[in-house]
Amino acid sequence: MERLTSEEPLAYRAVRGGLWVALSAYWTLAFGFVANILLTRMLAPEAFGTFALAMFFAQLFRIQTKLRLGYAFGQHPETTGESVGTYAVLEGAAALGGLALMGMMVPVLRTLGYSEQVVMAALVLSFAAFLEGIAGIAGTLLEKELRFGATSLYQSLVFPLSYLPAFWLALHGGGVWSLVAQTTAYSFFLLGLVLISLRQLPHLWQQRWEFRWDLALSFLRFGSVAGLWLMAGTLFAQLDSFLIGTFVGVTTLGYYDRAYRIAQWPGLIFNAVLARAAFYTYARLRRDREQLKKTADMISWTIAMIASPLALAILLTAQEIVLLLYGERWLPSALFLQILIACFVIRPYLEHVGILLNATGRPMQAATLQWIQVGVLGIAGVPLTLRWGALGTCGAVGLALAIGFVLASVSLRRDLQMDLRTALRIWRVAAGLLIATLLMTSFSHFRWSFAPHGWLLTVSKFASAFVLFYALMFVIDPATIREQTGYIWRLTTGHKQRLSKR
Repeated sequence: MERLTSEEPLAYRAVRGGLWVALSAYWTLAFGFVANILLTRMLAPEAFGTFALAMFFAQLFRIQTKLRLGYAFGQHPETTGESVGTYAVLEGAAALGGLALMGMMVPVLRTLGYSEQVVMAALVLSFAAFLEGIAGIAGTLLEKELRFGATSLYQSLVFPLSYLPAFWLALHGGGVWSLVAQTTAYSFFLLGLVLISLRQLPHLWQQRWEFRWDLALSFLRFGSVAGLWLMAGTLFAQLDSFLIGTFVGVTTLGYYDRAYRIAQWPGLIFNAVLARAAFYTYARLRRDREQLKKTADMISWTIAMIASPLALAILLTAQEIVLLLYGERWLPSALFLQILIACFVIRPYLEHVGILLNATGRPMQAATLQWIQVGVLGIAGVPLTLRWGALGTCGAVGLALAIGFVLASVSLRRDLQMDLRTALRIWRVAAGLLIATLLMTSFSHFRWSFAPHGWLLTVSKFASAFVLFYALMFVIDPATIREQTGYIWRLTTGHKQRLSKR
C-alpha cells in the first residue's frame, strides 16, 4: 500500500474537519438547549419523568432502529429499482411492525401497573417513531445521492417549528403532552418536507421498484450487526430511566432525567465534533497500524483534555447550574448531577473505542462491550435501585461504565495491539480528581441562593475548574502537553512542512 504522505491530512480532517461537520448541527443543538430550558421551567418534574419512561417503552419495542437497514442500503454499491424497492419495503415493514408491537404491548403494560398516562404517551411516541421511520426512508435515498444539504436544511427548519405546539400546550397545562407533541410534530413536519424533496431524484421514479429476497437477506445480515452496537447504546442510555420510573417513581425520574441531560455535555464533545470524522479516518487507516495508533491517540487525547475539565467544572458548579438553568424547584437534581458527571467523564473514551472498533472491521467486539455494560446496569441496577432509590441507579451506571472502561482498554490491546497511554493517563487523573472533589463537596451540601452577581460567581467557579485541571496536567506531564498542543496548533494552522519532518 502506498503510504500516505503523513498523518497530517487525515489528522487534519479528524480535528479540523470534525469541527466543520459540527457546525451544521449547532443550530439544532443551540435551539434545543434553550427551548428545553424554557420547557423545564414551565413543566413539573412529573412531566419529564413520565415522558422519559414512555420514551423507554417506545424505543424498546421499535424494530427499525435495531436493524439499521439504512446502513446496509447505503453501503450497497448500486442504486437500482431492485435495491431501492427491497430497502423501502423492509424499512417500511420494520417501521409499521414497531408501531404494531407497541400496540400489542399496551394491555401488558397496563396489567403490570403502569399509569394510563405513561402507556398512552408511549403509544403516541411509537406513532411518532413510525412517521420518523418513513421519513428516514426518503432521507436515506437523498443522502445516498449525496444530498446532505437538503436533509440538513429541512431538519434545521422543522426542529424549531416542532416546539410551537409544545410551548402552547405547556402554557395551557398540557404537562407531559407538551413533550410528546414536540416529538410528534417534528416527525410529521420532517416527513412532509423530505417526501417533497424526493422530487430532486426523478431517476428513482423512472425505475421499476422490485423486491428481492436474496437482497433483503443481505441487507438484514449487514444491518443487524451494526444495529447490535447501536441498540445496546440506546438501551444503556435509557435503562436507568426504566429502573427509576418503575421502582421509585416518575417524579424522582424527572429530577434524574434533567441531571442526566447536563451530565451528557462532555460526551457531546465527541459525538457532535469528532465522531463522524474519526470513523472515516480510522476506516481509511485500518491497514496502516502505525498511523492508526498515532491518529487514535491524538483524538483520544483531545477528547480527554476537553471533556475532563468540563466534567470537573460541572461537578464544582452543579447546584449553581441547576438553579440558573432550571430554577429552585429542580435543586434535587444537583446531587444526581454530581454523581453522574463523575461517572460520565470516561464515557467519551468508551464511545471513541466503539467507533475505533467499528471502523476497523470489529463491530461484534464493539457490540459485546456495549452489551456487557447493559448487562451490568440491568443486573446491578435492580437491587441497588430497590435499596437506595435513584442514588443506587447512579451507582449502577458508574459500575457499568467502570467495567466498560477496563474491558475497552483490554480490547484495544488484544484486538488492535494498541494502548492509548497518553489519553489513559489523563482519564485516570481526571477520574481521581473528580472523585476527590465529589467526596469533598458531599460534606457541604447547601441551598445556593442568588446574589446580584450570582452568575459571575458561577462563571468564576466554572473557569477555575479548567485552570486547575490544566495546571495539574502541566505539572504531571509538561512534555506531552507541549508536544500535543503544538502538534494540533500546526495542524490547524497548516504548517505541513514541519509536520512532514516528524
